Amino acid sequence: MQSALIIHSRHTRVYAEKIAREYGNVEFLEVTRPPTEEVLKIKTDKDVVIGIGGGSVIDTAKIISKDKRCIAIPTTASGAAVTPYATVWGREKTSVSTEIPVLRIERDIPLDLPEKVIQSTAFDALAHSVESFWSAAATKESREYCKKAIGLIMKYFRNREKTYLLIEAGNLAGQAIAISKTNVIHASSYPLTTEYGIDHGTACGMLLPFFIEYMDYDGLLPLFGANSTEELVGKLRKLSDFAKIDGFNAEMIAGKILKYDKINQGPKKIGKEQLVAILKKAAGA
Repeated sequence: MQSALIIHSRHTRVYAEKIAREYGNVEFLEVTRPPTEEVLKIKTDKDVVIGIGGGSVIDTAKIISKDKRCIAIPTTASGAAVTPYATVWGREKTSVSTEIPVLRIERDIPLDLPEKVIQSTAFDALAHSVESFWSAAATKESREYCKKAIGLIMKYFRNREKTYLLIEAGNLAGQAIAISKTNVIHASSYPLTTEYGIDHGTACGMLLPFFIEYMDYDGLLPLFGANSTEELVGKLRKLSDFAKIDGFNAEMIAGKILKYDKINQGPKKIGKEQLVAILKKAAGA
């Protein structure tokens, strides 16, 4: 039997132990935070690396696996299971190229995630879908993934017991950004995470309605069943409940965002003045 390193979160430990029965020699690694540069130094002699969990777990598995076989079992809508890169967090956010893991879907994993985690992962997938759909690098294929992902996410919000819809949506949105990459919303979310410790999905959710408002991109409206950008923004804001950021410095954050060239891969160019205004709205400043 093959040996395995199984990487899991606190919420997926029990399921990791179940998967371990399929292998002969198993080690476990619990992930409690997004991967940092320390993860780049971890090596394994196991035949297979398995990640069971959300984006932090699966990105960690992708990084550690290197040339080993990597299997991803997603439990959130991060989309990390279908992309050829992983995110490493420090004072700045960096991307590491990886192999796309083997995707394994398990419907019987008990998804007893906190509501805050579910809200975060849903908005991460929505941001993936919106950015990919309006991206200058979008293709017919990537836009089809976006349409399906948005449909599933909005269906989930109508029936919040069906968490598996988010996993499916996240994988579709992940396939979309593997083609088009992300742009302004994600680029703007990174400094909120590194400077204020706001988790990635929550940062995307805070920003999403206000970038949609600024871009005023009519192509999104039928995907959400909205008649106007104003209606769409109102609909998204009703779905979220994000706290105000105390001591927020919009000028500083805008300066960091402007370092990312991809902020202008959306439908409308954006400068510092517009970024500051959007950031102040998102932070409740």
